[in-house]
Amino acid sequence: MNHLSPAGRRLAVAAAVALAVTAGVLTAPALAAGPAVSASATTQQQAISVPPGTVALSGGRTGFLSRHKEGETDVYMWTRYDGTRTPLPGGSYEANPGTDTVVRTDGTTRTFLDMATGEELVSYDLGSVYGALRYQGTTLVASKRVDNWQELHLLDKDDQGRVMDRTVTGLPEGMVWRAAENSDPDVLLLRGFKFTDGIWEQRLAVVDLASASVRATYDIQNNKNVVRPVSGSRTHVVWQERDAEGKAILAMARRGSQEISRSKWVERANETTLTLGLAGDWAVYSDPDALTALRPSSLAGLTAQSLTTGETVQLLAHATSVVPTADGGLIATGGTIEHGEGLYRITPDANDGRPTVSVLATTGVPTVLTAVSEPLAPSGVIDLDQVGGKVPAAWTLSRSNARVTLKLVHTATGMSGTVTAWAPVTGTTDFRLDWDGFLDKFPAYRGAYTWAMRAEPTNGIGPAVERTGSFTVTRAPRPHDFDGNGSPDIFSRSSTGVLSLYDVGQLRRMTYNETPRRTGIGGGWNVYDRIVPATTGLVARDKYGVLWSYEGKGSGTLTPRKRVGGGWNIYDKLTSGSDLTGDGRNDLLATDKAGVLWLYPGKGDGTFVVRKRVGGGWGVYNQLTATGNLAGAPAGDLVARDRSGVLWLYLGKGDGTFAPRVRVGDGWAGYQITGPGDLDGDGWSDLVTAPDTDSSSSLTYVRFYYGTGQWKTPFPTTEPPGAHMTGLGPLL
Repeated sequence: MNHLSPAGRRLAVAAAVALAVTAGVLTAPALAAGPAVSASATTQQQAISVPPGTVALSGGRTGFLSRHKEGETDVYMWTRYDGTRTPLPGGSYEANPGTDTVVRTDGTTRTFLDMATGEELVSYDLGSVYGALRYQGTTLVASKRVDNWQELHLLDKDDQGRVMDRTVTGLPEGMVWRAAENSDPDVLLLRGFKFTDGIWEQRLAVVDLASASVRATYDIQNNKNVVRPVSGSRTHVVWQERDAEGKAILAMARRGSQEISRSKWVERANETTLTLGLAGDWAVYSDPDALTALRPSSLAGLTAQSLTTGETVQLLAHATSVVPTADGGLIATGGTIEHGEGLYRITPDANDGRPTVSVLATTGVPTVLTAVSEPLAPSGVIDLDQVGGKVPAAWTLSRSNARVTLKLVHTATGMSGTVTAWAPVTGTTDFRLDWDGFLDKFPAYRGAYTWAMRAEPTNGIGPAVERTGSFTVTRAPRPHDFDGNGSPDIFSRSSTGVLSLYDVGQLRRMTYNETPRRTGIGGGWNVYDRIVPATTGLVARDKYGVLWSYEGKGSGTLTPRKRVGGGWNIYDKLTSGSDLTGDGRNDLLATDKAGVLWLYPGKGDGTFVVRKRVGGGWGVYNQLTATGNLAGAPAGDLVARDRSGVLWLYLGKGDGTFAPRVRVGDGWAGYQITGPGDLDGDGWSDLVTAPDTDSSSSLTYVRFYYGTGQWKTPFPTTEPPGAHMTGLGPLL
């Protein structure tokens, strides 16, 4: 029933122009009439361009109402199917489902505007008496409080402009009634509910507008909340409910029949969030939050299910809403992998009734996840010492619900490291994947790297985004770093004579019962009875008393040996690995069998100058370790362990001699004490201890003693950190 105001008055041209000026973007009157365009014509036209974030609110015979945001302001648009767009003047507008009519709201006033002709059809002032629920043609469905209860009324105006107020009759008493969404314009579908003694009672009612009376009611089963979703068409009424076991049921009734058919339907934890509409004999539904979900939705996009056969087909990758159109179809706000975000027509096929999909309007925004920019993709030469050991990396994606991984591979060794970002920087779509400079548990090597970024949409819609690239790492050589990764290393020789290298940066990150990765140097090292690490290599004495030196190449390998000289079998202990004279070169200490300590200053090429006598009485010690500067002296220090297991510190003076000893503590018996330099980057040398027997087949506990730079307390008084690991051979 369409009751028009006295003249069905057309808006004056001057008023229309005023509206256009208010909109600020038009060159024609805002509501100017034009030739009607059939909705079916859209299938022969290119998609209309609409702003990002556009949501369809209704679809009529000649066009559709939509809303989008400009800043914080809602902007309403009427778009004809020929592509003509008319921004509506500032204010709020509501849909009149399946018609060319939109309703402007201004306080308690509702004004019906015919967008096909430019006419203002009718206006209602609700005052404090009515509450608007729904619009049907020019009829306003409203609630009215009567005798402390909300009645449902239909408001129209006669030819004299007088309000005709008709009470809807036949509604079950004691229930609160609300208008249902997504119903055909010819169907007034109401949801009724009441809650008594902890029990929900719910019904649907179909109302005849001409008589303002109920034509049919349907009971709803087992819904704990207000039943949603609900939809109605010229032929059907459908809704979701629960069976006795709480499983989802699709209930359906044909118009004019009280018989309800029920079938199993998609399961959804919260059925109130589903969007639902009807296109002919097909129920069309989706999870409206699928695009922004943090995990794949249980619903496969926008799906259509036949009400006659139960067959299902997927129509779109996702849809946030559907609204009915004048031709018995729907307009869905959603997206597809191929065409992206926009508005899509869902129309029953003229031959078999199956739903067909066509692009109505596009926002230009892809539905699939995309990389908008890569502001911090690793490239060029990166000096890890200059960037604090970390490489910044970042990608800006089109959405925030993604999981991004960055895999970096060292070309020479094939070792890799992976960084994962589970969420973007708060309030953005920027994903930071700063690499900490480690390959697994290894500090990164110098050299060439490749990287691969993979961004996976957590909503499961569309493919992952992939990017690749390369860069080169450089870092300054450091003492005791033999594999070029900026971290000190220690040597181990197995009982079979195989020499291996262990990265201390890796050992410090070990957890319980892990096996560290070793770099094999090679076999045949049993020809030496003493092997002593130095700052840039090692020295080894053979059984004939000849001393040989090896220099590290910076790649985990050693140069061919260089003969230092013979006669070294007069010494029972050797230690090296630090600068004792302050000249920046690696020196060597040796004790002879009489207990005299001798200094061999280094030349810097793996050989040494003539020895200097340091002093006697060193025969009381069974292990000497040149540590480097751990206690604040001018040059390298020395620790010595006596036969009772007490460790003593000799503070280096910087001239190859030492200050009087300081007692460190007891309990050091049974451990190999190694001085691999500065482990934690604080500028002071540190110690590493492990059992001095071959424990490569069992669990080994390695401790890390970090130098303090204080000669009175060279190590922290707390228990030193450590790690249990397997497969670690005896340290040198």
